Amino acid sequence: MGTFLRKTNTYEKTAASLINVGIVLLFSLPLIRLPWDQNAKKIFIITIFFFYNLLCLIFNQNRCPGMILLRTYWEKEYSLMNKLVYLVLYTLSFSTLFFWFVFPFDLFLANILLLQLPTVLLTGTTLHGYFSGDMTTIKKSP
Repeated sequence: MGTFLRKTNTYEKTAASLINVGIVLLFSLPLIRLPWDQNAKKIFIITIFFFYNLLCLIFNQNRCPGMILLRTYWEKEYSLMNKLVYLVLYTLSFSTLFFWFVFPFDLFLANILLLQLPTVLLTGTTLHGYFSGDMTTIKKSP
């Protein structure tokens, strides 16, 4: 039997993002003790997330630790512009964890339930993947 490729499923996309978020939050733990304003800390964590992913883009062929641990890959080689658009949109999506209007995580829940999940179900990729040139992840199965 040969190897076949399939698009990653919702669980795999979520798990990869959770791994990345966990790593960034781990890097951000020293911020807790700093006497900064809460919004400054939030913006700094979002900045760490951006640079974490930028380093993955530059030094690891745009594969983050979440993708590596789940053994997923990009479907094809995407242009640098596609990757940068993805990076900015992925960071904006991540930032919804830290800001809200009415109750904690309202933007995050709206992002996940009203934007990301329907887009994954309709297109096979996340909203940021879709808007950055239909960047899709795949999994190689034996």
